[in-house]
Amino acid sequence: MLLDSRKRSPLLAALKDEKTLSALNFEQDGVEIRKAILSGEAIKFVKSDIDLESAKLKQYGVRNLEKRFESISTLANSGKLLSIAGSLLKGRVSLVRALFFDKTQAKNWFVAWHQDKTVALNTQIDITGWGPWSNRDGVHHVQTPLPVLNKMITLRLHIDPANEENGCLKVIPRSHEYGILKHTEIEEIVRSSVAIPCVAGAGDAVIMRPHILHSSGKAKRPDHRRVVHLEYSSYELPDGVSWA
Repeated sequence: MLLDSRKRSPLLAALKDEKTLSALNFEQDGVEIRKAILSGEAIKFVKSDIDLESAKLKQYGVRNLEKRFESISTLANSGKLLSIAGSLLKGRVSLVRALFFDKTQAKNWFVAWHQDKTVALNTQIDITGWGPWSNRDGVHHVQTPLPVLNKMITLRLHIDPANEENGCLKVIPRSHEYGILKHTEIEEIVRSSVAIPCVAGAGDAVIMRPHILHSSGKAKRPDHRRVVHLEYSSYELPDGVSWA
């Protein structure tokens, strides 16, 4: 089923606006950029602490990095980032997950248009609207309902400059306003919208709703495009349940 025509017109017109990332703001568009969030010292710390050839990454993968790498833990729990996330979500926040990405000549990939809708919890619970569930390496993963996604925020911290040549992220502003989308609905929005490349400098942060439509192409000139991807939430989980 395609998007309800009663909801399409005003929002679709906004999705066709020709804008740059610098003209967008999180409250209205679901995405914005903050310049120079990371210091040169913080960037050097991440570069010295983590890379794709790390034995820890090879053993544990790119998830839960705040438990494996001191630099990621320092960033994720810093007062500065917690304050940014808390002010935009208007509440006290907790870290949901921490990821690390790097497009290099050896590891270069593209990501199709999608929404981030899945979280990991310490246990499986019966809550209306949560599901389906899966278990990966002993960790419970679940697709969350829209009210949970609306209380989440993603901070993508750029360790290197990101541009269209090295496969930067692309987003469709305001697309999160359509809620959780089916594949056919995603295709319709992509066909009808203007995608914004998230061009950023080293130290900048792209801040976005996790369920905003986003993708990235392969790097045309792969070198390094390192990103620390942090997700926070102000949603209050039931007693005994925590983000895994």
